[in-house]
Amino acid sequence: MKTPKRIEPLIEDGLVDEVIRPLMSGKEAAVYVVRCGNELRCAKVYKEANKRSFRQAAEYQEGRKVRNSRQARAMAKGSKYGRKEAEEAWQNAEVAALFRLANAGVRVPKPFDFLDGVLLMELVSDAHGDAAPRLNDVHLEADQAREYHDFVIRQIVLMLCTGLVHGDLSEFNVLLGPEGPVIIDLPQAVDAAGNNHAFSMLERDVGNMAGYFGQFAPELKATRYAKEMWALYEAAS
Repeated sequence: MKTPKRIEPLIEDGLVDEVIRPLMSGKEAAVYVVRCGNELRCAKVYKEANKRSFRQAAEYQEGRKVRNSRQARAMAKGSKYGRKEAEEAWQNAEVAALFRLANAGVRVPKPFDFLDGVLLMELVSDAHGDAAPRLNDVHLEADQAREYHDFVIRQIVLMLCTGLVHGDLSEFNVLLGPEGPVIIDLPQAVDAAGNNHAFSMLERDVGNMAGYFGQFAPELKATRYAKEMWALYEAAS
């Protein structure tokens, strides 16, 4: 297929050899399957702010560090430079979160590189080598639902142990790989210690997972762990 313009710099730098096909287009980015040597990977091309349906709500930005006071002032004023800096901060947040979580053993796609608004990362595949489906595209047996729910809750706990809350976790941003769920889409991840909305976001993430898996195992709909997680996090901080 024709190489998307935003991926051309990665080909010029030798990070990508070929774009195979589009994988999906979401509210914040378009994702392509690319070949890097003998491996297939994903190239996530972030959309410009005016083309995204997911807005950088203030509650997600709270507590995020910026490089310097000039950047902070420009972002607050909403100047052209400030908007550019806000875009870079938004994209860099996912890159930083992926490296941080992968190093902590959280099941996320392994990140490889980030260049000019394009994130190069692991292609999560199913047992047949095809791109793994999202949870919302699969039907589960009750035992599977219980097993995967327990696994995702453990991943949320691991994330919290690194000081992060996903903030937008649902069946639409969890892939089902051959070894179980893989959490994706993290540009809105928030700092648990520096964001006053972190607990409510954690509660929502946990509730979303209980609601989804509860379709297949109804007793899970009443499951809530957020308060216990937060109490342990605060005790350990």
